[in-house]
Amino acid sequence: MIAFYLKKVLGMLLMPIPLTLILMLAGLALLRRRPRLGRGLIGGAALWLALTSWHPVADRLLAPFEDNYPVFDLSQPVEVVVVLGGCHATDNSVPPAGQLCSSSLFRLTEGLRILAANPQALLTVSGYAGPDARPHAEVMQEIAISMGVAAGRIHAFPQVRDTAEEAALLAPLLQGKAFALVSEASHLPRALPFFTARGLAPLPAPAMKMSSPDSDWRLEARAALKSERAFYEGLGRLWQWLRHG
Repeated sequence: MIAFYLKKVLGMLLMPIPLTLILMLAGLALLRRRPRLGRGLIGGAALWLALTSWHPVADRLLAPFEDNYPVFDLSQPVEVVVVLGGCHATDNSVPPAGQLCSSSLFRLTEGLRILAANPQALLTVSGYAGPDARPHAEVMQEIAISMGVAAGRIHAFPQVRDTAEEAALLAPLLQGKAFALVSEASHLPRALPFFTARGLAPLPAPAMKMSSPDSDWRLEARAALKSERAFYEGLGRLWQWLRHG
């Protein structure tokens, strides 16, 4: 439990924007005693923020995490479609699908596309509530049912908190079965080993790709989001290596 929350806090602090704020605050604190160092930290933080918010840099940071798997081939039959958990925010003033963050919406959409091509397949959705009132798996299940998936075809796992727990809990259901593993292109290289380590053979199904070979030259928040995703996956792989080798 402590390791889980430590991972979350450290990961948050080491994202590009929080890291920029930390460097700026350190620079301001040092301005009086070490003015040269203080100015250097402030200037470096501003440059860091500009670079990570610039599409050519952000695309090059993220592309190595995304250029691994092609779009899922629907001619390949599967028995289970595994949609990995993501994020949502319960808000009864908007439709259930509008409560999903964009990555989760893309994951579920791709999962349903694969499920439609495999009428006998099962769908699994997962994810705990976190700070929200409802488990993520419950929201995903509700949306899938509203999109025409029979409730009996859906297995929900509302207690899992991360990919390692998803692999552990789903392993008995997936043993010996062909299954599509649906997540962002950047997440799949980190997610797959959790499943293969349990003797499973997942078929990667990338739901979305953020980087582009033809970079927009603007400085903007969309580029900062790409950089954040690259840092998130880089730190995730480091944590995975430290914990699991």
